[in-house]
Amino acid sequence: MLLISRRAFIIMITAVDVAQRAARADIDDLSSDAGNRTSSVGAVLAAGVRDAAVTFPDETNTGVVDKTSLKPSGSITTSRDEQVIRGLDISGLVQINHNAVTLENCKITAASWSVVTVADGVTGAVVQNCEINGLGSSGNEGSCGISGHGTFIGNNIYNVENGFSLAGGSSVIENNYIHNLQASGSPHYDGIQIDGNVSDVTISHNTIINDHNQTSAVMIDNGFGPISNIQVDNNRLIGGAYTVYSDGRQGSGPISNVSFTNNRMGRGHWGYRAFSRNMPTWKGNVDDVTGRPI
Repeated sequence: MLLISRRAFIIMITAVDVAQRAARADIDDLSSDAGNRTSSVGAVLAAGVRDAAVTFPDETNTGVVDKTSLKPSGSITTSRDEQVIRGLDISGLVQINHNAVTLENCKITAASWSVVTVADGVTGAVVQNCEINGLGSSGNEGSCGISGHGTFIGNNIYNVENGFSLAGGSSVIENNYIHNLQASGSPHYDGIQIDGNVSDVTISHNTIINDHNQTSAVMIDNGFGPISNIQVDNNRLIGGAYTVYSDGRQGSGPISNVSFTNNRMGRGHWGYRAFSRNMPTWKGNVDDVTGRPI
């Protein structure tokens, strides 16, 4: 088995990510729905008048439950299986290298490629009720709030290029608030990006706001391999070039069994959806402002 250092791994992944984002640039030029364009910023503002009875995650119901008792900490790397990390104000990164680790009720602040990383091969990771701030300034090009796979619930993620970058095994992403995407360099903003070699993902009842006129709230593509069994259900998704993508042009391997159901969507710069070389299930989705079927 080939072993490489974490530094070498990050350099390798960063190089691949730069190339992947460069290859993705043409996605933002799709304009099949250009005759009825509207700005993402306008969609975000207009969405404030949506039905008050519909409640989705925001700053009031995600992130750290009690910030008054947080204890200062530097970067953390896990040391054992079933470790619980709780109640910390972390200035630095979190690296989860062990199974069944729980990270909860923490504030994590860092400018890095990945603020919270779940290592490949790890199982049972849970990140819950955390506030993740990528600083949105120099040093966070290509950044993501959480990378890897696991169960991610009730987190408030902002000032990064991508809220989540999924890789490896199955994941549950539920009740998170992803907003104010901001990064240095030449970013391609995605609330959630799934760039291939991923299966069995549930994305449910999140709020994702991309107030830029490019890329997406949810990006699904086969850049690094096949995709299967991705369920995007009952979310509030706003902005980007298209609000959601399922793009089979970026690499090798099929995309199968992807569904977008029962979501409220704020229209991206060019439209709500861009599908290529696959046909996801599309059912019960409505405009976030008007409630009309889309």
